[in-house]
Amino acid sequence: MSTILYLVEIAVAIGLLILVHELGHFLTAKWFGVRVRRFALGMGPPIVKWKRGDTEYSLRPIPIGGFVDLAGEHPEAEGADDPKALWRRPVWQRAIIFAAGVAMNLVLALALFVLAPAIGMRAAAPIIGGVVERSPAAKADIRPGDRIVSINGQPVQSFEDIIASIGLRRAGTEFQVVVERESEGGEEPQQLTKTVASERKTETPAPMIGVVPAGDVVIYKLTDPDSPAAQAGLKAGDRILTIAGKPVRRWDEIETLLEAAPPGPVVLTIEREGREQDLRIDPAELKEYRYGLAPPTVIEKVLPDSPAEEAGVRQGDWILKAGGIVCPTLDELQEHVQKTGPGGEVTLHLFRKGWLFRPDRTIDVTCKVARLGDDEQPRIGVAMGYAMGPPLLVTDVEAGGPAAAAGFQRGDEILSITEKKIVPKDWNALVTVLCRKAADRPVSILVRRGANDLFLSYQIERKPVERFTLAGAAGKTMYVSLPRITNPLTAIKRGIRQTLLWLGRVYANLAQLIRGEADFRSLGGPVMVVRISYELASQGPGTFINFWGILSVCLVVFNFLPLPPLDGGHVLFLLIEKVRGKPFPMKFQSTIWFVGFVLVILLFVLLTYQDILRW
Repeated sequence: MSTILYLVEIAVAIGLLILVHELGHFLTAKWFGVRVRRFALGMGPPIVKWKRGDTEYSLRPIPIGGFVDLAGEHPEAEGADDPKALWRRPVWQRAIIFAAGVAMNLVLALALFVLAPAIGMRAAAPIIGGVVERSPAAKADIRPGDRIVSINGQPVQSFEDIIASIGLRRAGTEFQVVVERESEGGEEPQQLTKTVASERKTETPAPMIGVVPAGDVVIYKLTDPDSPAAQAGLKAGDRILTIAGKPVRRWDEIETLLEAAPPGPVVLTIEREGREQDLRIDPAELKEYRYGLAPPTVIEKVLPDSPAEEAGVRQGDWILKAGGIVCPTLDELQEHVQKTGPGGEVTLHLFRKGWLFRPDRTIDVTCKVARLGDDEQPRIGVAMGYAMGPPLLVTDVEAGGPAAAAGFQRGDEILSITEKKIVPKDWNALVTVLCRKAADRPVSILVRRGANDLFLSYQIERKPVERFTLAGAAGKTMYVSLPRITNPLTAIKRGIRQTLLWLGRVYANLAQLIRGEADFRSLGGPVMVVRISYELASQGPGTFINFWGILSVCLVVFNFLPLPPLDGGHVLFLLIEKVRGKPFPMKFQSTIWFVGFVLVILLFVLLTYQDILRW
């Protein structure tokens, strides 16, 4: 029922944004005496339509837009001879009509920003859950558990404030960050002032200092149904209160407390469906799987101005070969770089996935090894991880492990399991299938080795768990309730401030994209909007409403860009018409509008595709 309710909320919010925007065009057109032939909410063929006066109203099935059809937008257009045609109105009136949709969205954003704190909002806590190694925050001795109190004298209420305060300034800007840190022995928390300079990494959308928000102690989901956490009886929604009698406040504390617990059984106090209960977990009764094979190495980050960036290495590249090492592991690649030493060269054979119409390909690059910054170890300037997606190439084959016993070799591509009946889509799916099929008996796996396909008989090895961990369980960001604003004047002031603040943030982000200081891949489309909306809906209506206020501001900025066929493009052409003394010919204007429409649709498709890949 909650899922249905959240989806209904999202549909209503989308409809409201569109309705308010089109209503702006509609009302101003009527005010200036322009004939409105059609007013539609949604796209596609009409589901319901009716006529009142000289306007046809309709509801349409695809909730991604709407339109107002005005008579005679151009002297050569259909309906141009109508005395109520749009083109017959002065330029300033037509400009107001086209800008009214954006203005209404701005008014809606203000209303939502006023309403949200009155209802009650929740936001990501301004508490540090993790600090990136060798980041500005790490160098300034900012630690997990620190609460950010203020930045440059401005109070911080949420982690979003941290991102906005730092991310909208140029990389290298210094900030005075006041953190609150708990003292040992139950003493009062101490406040410390840290000077931190931001940095811009290629994988991040904007400059940051290298901190991540704290995670709540609620299990959001079990990523592996056969993990020790699942075997121990933990479930999604469980709140972990204590571990071995010690209270748990943040997700990053869980592993620390589990490691500090004495060997053997450990007791977790959890809250499940509103009731507290103790869960005694004996690692000796749990099993973990030994697979004996690993996925290939992938480039997760490329440092700016590093040898890897200069050589053309990109985030997402797979390393198929390094020097003479076929499908090197993370450790092997690091060791190869270390042995090469500063000034030497490392040749990488990379697999680069295609994008849209560009096919997958392999390339060779040569990186010079160097010492980067204050790092004493020689590097090429990349951070690495595991490539979990297809194709399922085998990297490491553990000596004496089940994969080696089955005859796996480096570079083998796993095609299917149990004689072509199951085709895993990625490594996570492969592991799940192997746990189901190969835990109790051997299964036949079809692999491709060079130009040959062959079947290998494979069975997972089970072994006892030495120490319980929460591997296979995932948490989510910790949210806190913000103070409610019940005074109307205070709420209105807050709404105006938030509207102006978010206008500044969105335009700043746009400027960063233009200057190349932000990554296009940081942009989100409709799929991301729905995903974030769904997650925030569970945090209460105020949080949901505030997010849609932000989206309304984003729509204002996007729609007023001076590009056809956006509202800003209409206003731009009207300004040019005022200077020229006459409009552009209908054929020329229609061509420009068609090209612009195709580009907008292409952007929509690209963002949607990117959202799906990110998901």
